[in-house]
Formats: sequence, C-alpha cells, structure tokens
Amino acid sequence: MRKIDKSTILSVKYKEWVEGLEVDNHPEYNSSKNKYYHDIKMSLLYCQKGLCAYTEQLLCDTKYLDQANWDSEKYIKVLSIEDKHAIQGDLEHFDESLKSDNGWLWDNLFVVVTHNNCRIKGSKSIKPILKPDSPDYDPYKYLTFDSEEGIFGANGALDDAKREEVEYMIKTLGLNCIADDRKRQIKQWLDMKDMGIEIDVYRYVTAWEMTNNLESK
Repeated sequence: MRKIDKSTILSVKYKEWVEGLEVDNHPEYNSSKNKYYHDIKMSLLYCQKGLCAYTEQLLCDTKYLDQANWDSEKYIKVLSIEDKHAIQGDLEHFDESLKSDNGWLWDNLFVVVTHNNCRIKGSKSIKPILKPDSPDYDPYKYLTFDSEEGIFGANGALDDAKREEVEYMIKTLGLNCIADDRKRQIKQWLDMKDMGIEIDVYRYVTAWEMTNNLESK
C-alpha cells in the first residue's frame, strides 16, 4: 500500500464547497446523489494514480486522469456508458465513524475496490497507523512483502504494540485479499525482468518495489 499525496484537489468547486461547510451543519452523505461525487472520485483517482488506495488494483486507465479532463473548477470530460463502466471503485470512508456527521471530508476519503469497501472493511473501527495519506505513513517502515506468497505483513522491526496495530489494519483494509493474483503478477514480472523485457508496472507498485528492494517513489 503506497503513500498517497492528496494535497492536490483538481475539482476546485468541491474544495470550495467542503471547506465552507460548518461542522455542525455538514450535509448527509448520500453517495452518488451528491453533485460533487464524480468530481471527488476522479480527483481521488488522480491522487491515487488510478489504483485502489489499499490493494493497488487498477481501477481505471490513466487516460481518464489527464489534467486536460478538468477545467479550472471541475472534471469536464464527458464519459460514455462504456467509460463509466471502465472506472471502478467506491468512495471509502477511512474512519467510518465520521461518515454520519462529516461524510464529505476530503481527508477521510479514498477510492477503493468495491469488494474491500463493502465485504471486508465495512464499518470496522480503524487504527490510523496505516492511513495512506498520513504524513507519518511509510510502507517501508510498517510493512514487509513476501513475494512467494503475495502477501504483506507487519515489519518485524516494530515494537509489539505497533506490530499488532499494523496486523489489525492489514486485515481490516483487506491488503491481502488479492494475494494470489498479486503473486502471479509479480512472478510474471520477475520472469520478464530475467529475460530483459521492459516491464510496465501499472498496479501492485509497492509489492513490486519491495520485491526488488526499490525505494518507493
């Protein structure tokens, strides 16, 4: 799970709207019925480079994330039905307890695979240690990756308390729910690397970097 920089909000209208909301008068979260839902989702996918914030599965082609698709205020690219089906993922509230009263806060939102959002994490409580946009989050500090099994684990250098928190969040966010597919992909890329074939690492970026002892970019 890579570190995510969410400092850029390309959908300026949403940014102005959410920053103007009063804490005690925050509108109810109503998912895609909100007029800024699509702008929020596309802005987050831009920050996430088209990948699920947790599993790093590919959610959309990067052609949808070109800055030319935004004007000075919002996402303006007209999407066909086919395009809409090609852009996967749900808006996910990292801390579910904030959803009822502060459901539109940029700081608490990510785009993740529907399975992880609905079937794995749901309304479980969280530990902030693996919040991917946190200034303190560093995948190399908190995680290890076993390329033979395709799974992430807690870094053994952590103290017992932090290791337990990381292990809890690995399960809560569903980081290893696609271990088999990730294992197959990493093996394919390793085979290509051995044959001198150029590799396009378009998903599972952190797993690939850790497999090759590369520093996260």
